[in-house]
Amino acid sequence: MKITIKALMELAVIVHNHSGIVLKKNKAYLIENRLHPLMEEYCFSCFEDLIAGAKNSSQLTSRIVDLMTTNETSFFRDKRPFVLLKEKLLPDWQTNQGQNRSQLNIWSCACATGQEVYSIAITLMEYFKEKIFDHNIKIKASDISDSAIVKASRGRYSDYEVSRGLSTVQLHTYFTKEDPHWKIKDELRSMAYFEKTNLLHPEIASGGFDIIFCRNVAIYFSKTDRRRLFHSLSACLLL
Repeated sequence: MKITIKALMELAVIVHNHSGIVLKKNKAYLIENRLHPLMEEYCFSCFEDLIAGAKNSSQLTSRIVDLMTTNETSFFRDKRPFVLLKEKLLPDWQTNQGQNRSQLNIWSCACATGQEVYSIAITLMEYFKEKIFDHNIKIKASDISDSAIVKASRGRYSDYEVSRGLSTVQLHTYFTKEDPHWKIKDELRSMAYFEKTNLLHPEIASGGFDIIFCRNVAIYFSKTDRRRLFHSLSACLLL
């Protein structure tokens, strides 16, 4: 089922308004491929019918945005941000803030299915060791995708998923086997709380965070939206 240029542009407006993601004309095949099962589920004969349905249904709109969201991720993805967290950001926090307050607030802006969140939690455990319980640590985990948030909050992963980025020691230290999955241990899961969030909504510019992870999400935004996002995130930091 092919999408027309007109339908693609209308769909792009819907997706952008609800997520900030920019759909370009060269993504027509990707759009067709990802939305085809949804079209069949709702018995839509063309993309124009899908668009009409989305304009009258917030649930359908959320399903579309969810399908157009890229949730590719892995544990300790790219590694360098977690090395920076352990060797620079956490020592700096201890020096500048940790002596005066025990609260440490971290935000994973586009947490996808949770691997980044739990990579942060593992890094914290490895850094603070037995003294981690001296601190009140909260990791806010947000994403625009409903299905990603649900999976992330459950903290359950397949053999393939845990094989990407975790060492054998980390796997057996921080996860328990619940066939056929691996489940993050409660002491790490309890550090995180999960929220569906549109990063381009004005209300995100509130709350005080010591550290914010915002990775592999702004690349899908326009230049204007990127500037707006980074301005909002800077307003959320405790400086």
